[in-house]
Amino acid sequence: MAVTRMRFTGSGAGTHYIDLARSISLQERKLHRQKKIYTVYGGFFVDTPSSGTSRVNINTAPNTWVTRRAVNRGFRLWKRMIAETIENSDGGIQSGRWNDFKVYLNGAATAGLLPVDAAGNNLYASAAEWDISTLTTDDPGFDSSGAPLPADQFELMIVGTKTGAVHDGSNPAGWTRVGLVDSWLNSRPTPEGAGVPDNSPDGPADPLSNLFDSGDTDDDRITIIELEGDAAPYDESAMFGMVSGTNSGDHNLQRQSVVTTTAQQPTGPVHGFQALCGLMQVEVTAAEGAWELVLDVETVGESF
Repeated sequence: MAVTRMRFTGSGAGTHYIDLARSISLQERKLHRQKKIYTVYGGFFVDTPSSGTSRVNINTAPNTWVTRRAVNRGFRLWKRMIAETIENSDGGIQSGRWNDFKVYLNGAATAGLLPVDAAGNNLYASAAEWDISTLTTDDPGFDSSGAPLPADQFELMIVGTKTGAVHDGSNPAGWTRVGLVDSWLNSRPTPEGAGVPDNSPDGPADPLSNLFDSGDTDDDRITIIELEGDAAPYDESAMFGMVSGTNSGDHNLQRQSVVTTTAQQPTGPVHGFQALCGLMQVEVTAAEGAWELVLDVETVGESF
């Protein structure tokens, strides 16, 4: 187990984003790949409100098998794009030494907070490179006159959709961010029945079903057997991670910890949790002045 303690600072209320892989890479001076599950063992939040209560919500992408498969699908497509492009160039280009698969948490995510020292100073003299992966389509769209548009280029986000559209941006004008969970669902066949009970069989009226039926008991049983459990126990057209069309706030995200502080108790503990791809949203809903968030993070992420 290798644990690093990182300190993040801010001021007042607001929504911030943290990329643990980026932060660890910067602090430990070594590339830590983003496509891992990072474990936060705990930490603390410090703020001293003069009155009332300060509160911070820590949210991540839902760590479900669906989300993990969606991220893996995006990773495979990214690797295929790079491999095919290098092959087509006959070795004329090669991938950068620190090239890595990187995504945003949601449509509102920004570069985010980076760790600082005990005095609040940056851990770097100049900002280090951390490029979010860009995908480029093979088939550009066409405008209203039929003229070809430039190849569509977009970045990836784990959760979120856009009201009235599948992803951020539009087609063929150009996507800007594509939701991995939503894209995965659109690539999958829906379960049989598509959420509509299959009532087409008519057991009670079938001659063989009634061969030894001396009463109405089996008719009632057959009807129940046919009706119960013939639809999925979940929404087949949406899932945790892309139900809401809003990318701001904590929509589509999973709450991991809540910390509150008061003037009498200015320090509150952060609960332990895991962050898919090391991506976190820190939603400070109430705070006065400067605050700090300290996290103990396992530097060796879990593969998925």
